Amino acid sequence: MKSTVILLAAAAALILILTACVRNQPNQEDDPPADPVPSGKTASLSFDSFDGGGPTYSVSIEDPSIASVSEGGAYDDPDHEEIDGAGYSVTFVFTGLKPGETYANVSARSPIADNFDRRYAVIVAEDLSVTLELLTEEDLNSGAIQPRAHLVLSVNGKVFYPEPEENSSAEAFLAKLEEEGGSVELALSDYGNFEKVGPLPWELPRNDERITTVPGDIILYQGDKITIYYDENTWEFTRLARIGDVSKEELLEALGDGDVAVTFWLEWDE
Repeated sequence: MKSTVILLAAAAALILILTACVRNQPNQEDDPPADPVPSGKTASLSFDSFDGGGPTYSVSIEDPSIASVSEGGAYDDPDHEEIDGAGYSVTFVFTGLKPGETYANVSARSPIADNFDRRYAVIVAEDLSVTLELLTEEDLNSGAIQPRAHLVLSVNGKVFYPEPEENSSAEAFLAKLEEEGGSVELALSDYGNFEKVGPLPWELPRNDERITTVPGDIILYQGDKITIYYDENTWEFTRLARIGDVSKEELLEALGDGDVAVTFWLEWDE
């Protein structure tokens, strides 16, 4: 009988210890989730804190349609004691939702530790990989943060975000769009079973080279025509932009058969 009482008491003590440990661990629901996109495409920020007055952190994203953020935490020692000063890390994971650039504001607040505010540029590429760039005081004070234009293509209710090439032709194309109030509508027709082609309202500088196109290439032809390729073709012309991660089937579904009206416009970061 005595041994049974001892065993029951030991079991009760173990339950109390486990309860205390669980109560003081960071909520498992707050742990960083598994990447919803392929490995390497997310970006993260980690900060240190501690029980008993360590900094609490918050992050806000100015354009949540471009990127999302999730928060998680973990103690330095999973078996730490319930005492002030137990250290843990706070991690914020950024996931790209659509190509573009926005800003994340990070604040740290503590009654006994240093407070700070930081601002990061959040850049999401065509493949939805995320890059974070910490903005310095010089950046913030010099007005270096300027609105940025993103090229957008709309056709039959579908919206794409082509990435412009780094050449004078693409720069001129974006400048012309801005002059036109930010958008232009073009009429394109099928040609060769590999492209939709139509005239531009203006001529652009050429940077012709021999190119084999892939689905999603947006090409300047002879300086005054634009083509959207949904299949391969090799010729001398200038690439203006490229729609990333799109298949021939997806483009054909969006472009449809025969003539089609497409709209290019600029979307600005605030």
